[in-house]
This record gives sequence, structure tokens and C-alpha cells, in this order.
Amino acid sequence: MNRKAILLFLFLLSIILIIRFIFYFSTTKPYPEGKNIAFETQVQTQPKISLRGQQISLTLPNSQRAIVFFELNPPLSYGDRIALEGKIDYFTSQKGDKVAFISYPEFILIEKGTKGSLIVRIRESIIGFFNSSFNPKYSTLMLGIVFGIKQEMPEGFYNNLQKSGLLHVIAASGMNITMVGGFLLGLFAIFFRRQTALILTIFGILFYALLAGFEPSIVRASIMGILVFLAQLTGRQSSSFLGLFVAGTLMLLKAPGLIFDIGFQLSFMATLGLIYFRPFFFVNKKIKSLIQRSIIGEDLATTISAQIFTLPILLSNFGNYSIFSVIANALVLWTVPILMVIGAVAVVLGLVIEPIGTIILYLSIPFLLYFEKIAEFTPVLGGQFEIDSFPILLFFGYYLILLSIILLLRKKR
Repeated sequence: MNRKAILLFLFLLSIILIIRFIFYFSTTKPYPEGKNIAFETQVQTQPKISLRGQQISLTLPNSQRAIVFFELNPPLSYGDRIALEGKIDYFTSQKGDKVAFISYPEFILIEKGTKGSLIVRIRESIIGFFNSSFNPKYSTLMLGIVFGIKQEMPEGFYNNLQKSGLLHVIAASGMNITMVGGFLLGLFAIFFRRQTALILTIFGILFYALLAGFEPSIVRASIMGILVFLAQLTGRQSSSFLGLFVAGTLMLLKAPGLIFDIGFQLSFMATLGLIYFRPFFFVNKKIKSLIQRSIIGEDLATTISAQIFTLPILLSNFGNYSIFSVIANALVLWTVPILMVIGAVAVVLGLVIEPIGTIILYLSIPFLLYFEKIAEFTPVLGGQFEIDSFPILLFFGYYLILLSIILLLRKKR
């Protein structure tokens, strides 16, 4: 496909997407607060379990998304068919948006889901293994890093991760998939040709998405990552962008409301940064050699590329940023592949012979302690700035300037 054909294809796809947006947002109206609704639906994500109950994100009959809090019994799983009745309420998020929720509705489990049931049992066994071996802090950290499984964590530790810019490491995000894909590709490349390694990596990402419980952000990031790896089979960077653009467009065509989802925005822009900005670190031979010899060079290039492309999104949604987050990420990202290997090996052995798996898992304690101390120490350094609002003109202006810089650098290269 030549350049003109690609541009025409992207233009037509964009026009279709705009039409879809106009139709969707002109016809979709949110439920008024206090309205009682009753409907049937299927659980599309694995519930988050806490002492307060089960939390699930569901699509309402009007296509509106809502967070639903259920009682602990009966326990729900991915694929279950349920009927519920409850009252719509709203709370205001940190960025000022109204988020719909239904608190403890009456519900009936109509049918247990069979699709993915084996994966769900494996997932539950993995969670039980980590929870029985570690305290809640380390258990949550390992489950997030190794498998993208999210659990509630101690509030103080959560705040430290957020202030140090390390929360994305244990959240289901594009960066998470990038790390998994990069690790698997490096591992498979040792034993197979690159083309074979790419194909095996794609299957690995699919299994990872299943294991993570089909969190929406994991699904989006997985599709993006798979298309990028497929494009790499052709050896063309432009194909990577085309795959990313098509993946994002198809997801928005199916669910236009995702355009406002922070996970979708971060996944898309972080991946875009890795495609178009990270290669500039390796243009100069001296800088490339320095990065490759440095322990944290590769991680630093990855972190800077992703954060440059996601900075306006972070500021507009969370209103704060730490100038030391880049350093914190570079200091801890090298531990992620090690923790993934230890965690994966420990789980495989632990599900067969638990004591042996537990012993292997304890090898991760020094790295977890190191990760924890970096997360605790970074906020102490300060360097955080907060903003009350991020003007929309500044938001788009930032990306226009970034686009100009990339075009200039590409022209020079």
C-alpha cells in the first residue's frame, strides 16, 4: 500500500469515526439521578473483590457505563449472566466528571459463564497463592506486575505509587502490555527466529489478556500491542502506526464513549510515543552505545518517550506531576522483567507443589523492597507541581508542537 493510499484510507476511516461520534452522542442520553432501572447483562470483566463486596463495570441499556457494587454472595465471575435492579446515582471524579454507579442492587445469577471458566479458576488459584505468601502490599504489587491483576492495596502505598509516577507499573495499561510483549519477545528470540518469536509473543499477549480477566484497558492495550507486533513482521514502522490507528478506530466505532476513558487515552498515546519518539534515542551512534551499555538506558528511553506523549493527559486528569517520576521509573523498570520471571516460575511450581513455589517467590523480596523504597523516597524529594485546570488550547497546542518536533527530527534523520 503506497503513501497516498494509506492517507486516503486513514481519511475515510476518520470520516466514518466522526459520523459515528455525531450519531452516538446525539442519541445517547444519561439516566437521571435516582432513576430505578432493571435489566439483564453479562459480566464482561472479572469482579474486583474487597471486604465491601464485588465491584464490576457494566454497560447499561442506554450504552452508558456504570460502576456497580454487589454483595459478596453469590460470587460473580467473567461470563456470568445476571439480572439486576437498582437506582442510578452519580459521584464527581477528581477531574470533575460525573461517574454513574449503582450501589448494592438486587440481583439474580441467571447462568454461570462457561467461556473462560478454566482461565478464571487459574486466575483465582494465582491470587490465592500470592495472598497466602505475601502481605497485601507485596501481593498486590506482584499480581499487578506479573499478571496485570488488580486488587485493593494499602492507601499509603497507593498514594506513594501515584506521587512517584509508578502506579502504571501495576495498573492494566498500555505500558503493562508493552513490558509483557517486550519480555516475551526477548525470551522467545533466544530460542527462535524473530518471525516465530513475534508470533509466539502475540499468543502470549492473548493468554495474558485472558488471565487478567479481560479488563477493558488490558483488552484495548492487547489489541494495540498485537497489531504493532503484526506490523513488525513486515519491518515497517509506518505499518505499526497504521495498525495502532486502525485498532483505536475500530474500538471507538464499537464504543465511542471510550474516547473519554483515561486508560484508552494513555494506552494509545504511550504506544504512539514508543513507535515515533523512542527511535530518536538511537539515531546518534554515541548516544545509542551509551544507552545500550547503561543499566537503565533502555528503560529511561522508554519512560521518557511514553511520558512525553502522555503528559497533557496526566495533567488534565490528575492535576499533578512529579519531575522525578522519570528517574523513579528508570530506577525500577529494570526490576520488572526479573519479578515477572520469578513470579511466573513461582506460580507454575506453586500450583503443583506450593512449598517449592513459595520458596522461589521469596527470591523476589529484595526487588520488591527496592521497589517499595523507591516509591516511598521519590515523593520526599518534592518536585511535584499541581494545576487546577489544564486549558484545552494548551492541550492541543502541546501535541501540535510535539508533532512539529517529530517531523523536524524525522526530516533531519
